Amino acid sequence: MKNLTSVRKLFEKLGDAYNDFCQRIGSVVSPF
Repeated sequence: MKNLTSVRKLFEKLGDAYNDFCQRIGSVVSPF
């Protein structure tokens, strides 16, 4: 069960990083 928790935290970190990445890409692409 400990593995499941660490994997879930890892996915949360990946999700946050992905959202941040998408926001940056959106702010770069939006002027065009």
